Amino acid sequence: MYPSCRATRIEVEHVFSNKRGCMSLSSSVFFVFFLVICGLYWLLARHRSFQIVLLLLANLAFLAKFGPVYLLVPVAASIDWAVGLGLTRTGSQTTRRILVILSLLLNIGLLLGQKLIPLAPHFRWGWLFHLSLSFYCFQALSYTIDLYRGEGKAEANLLRYWAGAMFFPVIVAGPIPRMHKLLKQLREPFRLTQPAAATAFLLIATGLVKKLLVADYLANNFVNRVFDTPALYSGFENLLAVYGYALQLFFDFSGYTDIAMGVAMLLGLSIPENFRTPYLSVNLQDFWKRWHISFSSWLTDYLFESLPKSRLFPSVTYAYAFMVTFLLGGLWHGITWNFLIWGAIHGTGLWLFYLWSVWRKKRGAKRVGSLPGRIAGALLTFHFVCFSWIFFRAADLPGAIVVLKQIGSHTWGMENVTLPVAGVLVFAVLAHCIPQDWFDRSAKLADAMPFWAQGVALAGIVIAIEFLAGQGSAGFVYGKF
Repeated sequence: MYPSCRATRIEVEHVFSNKRGCMSLSSSVFFVFFLVICGLYWLLARHRSFQIVLLLLANLAFLAKFGPVYLLVPVAASIDWAVGLGLTRTGSQTTRRILVILSLLLNIGLLLGQKLIPLAPHFRWGWLFHLSLSFYCFQALSYTIDLYRGEGKAEANLLRYWAGAMFFPVIVAGPIPRMHKLLKQLREPFRLTQPAAATAFLLIATGLVKKLLVADYLANNFVNRVFDTPALYSGFENLLAVYGYALQLFFDFSGYTDIAMGVAMLLGLSIPENFRTPYLSVNLQDFWKRWHISFSSWLTDYLFESLPKSRLFPSVTYAYAFMVTFLLGGLWHGITWNFLIWGAIHGTGLWLFYLWSVWRKKRGAKRVGSLPGRIAGALLTFHFVCFSWIFFRAADLPGAIVVLKQIGSHTWGMENVTLPVAGVLVFAVLAHCIPQDWFDRSAKLADAMPFWAQGVALAGIVIAIEFLAGQGSAGFVYGKF
């Protein structure tokens, strides 16, 4: 069973990482595309309706680069738009239930289709899956569920809804904006201040450094090699590869988020942040408030809070709620044993932390512990998360077991750890710990530059980073989920 699982996962990952005709947010092709769109968008600053049409055309062009099948996304978006109107215009509770169930079936069906079809024997439909639609589906579901709950306002303008639902910077790997907030911004006049532009330029530059100079370097020069053949590396090298993957994944994913936030900001739009130094978290609950924030908050609001809970047996019901939420969260990443185990690890960890918190509260313990306690909590949480990343990264369950066995072998050789790899690892650790106010100060310095100079500086940084990256950018890790 396991070898077939390995083959299927590798084949599916090859499908999603195939960049032929695709447009990565870290590629020079994307920045040429965005330069054209952004220039036209600014020229239409006084004509919001024309900006909406331009944004819609940009969305369609971006989707078309992943394959013509993705031009069916507007069809799905049209159905959700119609469902939204129906939810606000009908007073019948039965009709409202039918409408929201229709939206659930549509979007969950899209999710399941992309997860299950590649598992079929003799799968040959790779051209269908250059882009995952998970983030689109989550965004669409939040829109219709909020309207069903009586929250937010239905969008009457189909073009505006299309522009928001298929917003190209976030459709590949998030963050997951709440549709009502995004649509509200699209109804308002376009406004871009020089400080916002300076922050946007800095975000894009930071994201490119994270992705191309840190994440891709670690992946290509160390992490992938160890995880591909862990038995050929010492226990220490396997452990270092686990740490390296934790950093690679953070810099890859947060790099995408930074670029997406910067691109959105230059279009006068704000999307949610996704990371807040997650590896400094003092417990697992804190970690999930800092890691993939838009996804964890989505799971909390639309899944965890919806699950029934009993006041009589809170420990049992919270165990059930945590496990259901994270098992489904794991399977969203892929229908494999590894992702199921990853979800079970986090579900169990959060339940144990819940029991620990209840026990401490009964004893009257203070919420904020001592500094040594917080440091110990951060180290424990980081290694717990790293343990889960082994299953997340390994190609299959036997591969994860080999990594664990090698780490437990207590072999300390490090001849395969080159000086540049060690240097990038140290840089990544330090960069992860940089306080937010350092970024804010840098944004103020950038704001002091003339607007044209900011643009020239960003263009120079993009060209320099693309040149230094050399090997070209691999696809973003979360682009395949």
